Amino acid sequence: MMPLQMQIKHSVLASKNQVLTVEYLSKKYDVAAEYIVALAEKNKDLTVSNGVVLAKREKALTAAFAGAGAVALLAILILPGLIG
Repeated sequence: MMPLQMQIKHSVLASKNQVLTVEYLSKKYDVAAEYIVALAEKNKDLTVSNGVVLAKREKALTAAFAGAGAVALLAILILPGLIG
């Protein structure tokens, strides 16, 4: 069986908007809400704000910046050949 911290992470990531309330998770896993908050705060992929646990979206931003960098690099390599 997975540790509770990983179960919380998977539940949040599997939800539609990647957001679940602390109360919902507390009832689902039958533990105190404070314990859910403590476990979520220990996890680098989750954050707790105003009674909800949400997934951090850094991975999507990293992919977007990598894609933009690839397009910029391609433009730098092609534009001099077209101009000159």
